[in-house]
Amino acid sequence: MSWRAAVAVILLIAGGLLEMLAVLGICVMRDAYDRLHYPGLAGFGAFFIGLAVIIRESFSLIGDKALLVGLILVLSSPILAQTTVRSLLIREFGDWRAKTRERRER
Repeated sequence: MSWRAAVAVILLIAGGLLEMLAVLGICVMRDAYDRLHYPGLAGFGAFFIGLAVIIRESFSLIGDKALLVGLILVLSSPILAQTTVRSLLIREFGDWRAKTRERRER
């Protein structure tokens, strides 16, 4: 087994474990606010899998696309979480800018 294959297998296992941990966290958490912490972890899992494909296949059309998908997931997950929290706050309180004290009183 070459060093490239060994590193690719390690990255693939790490990415798969992160994906499984993210799915388990989303399934176990009680409310949507707690579940929002796990899509970022899933993005890093996809990034590790993309790196494994790059190391195994080198820079090719397949490797470039895999790495691009991983980067997009890592970079877009904080934006997705923030917009989801805002929409949840709007649905729950009517305005996402409501102060913390007003939220506790309701």
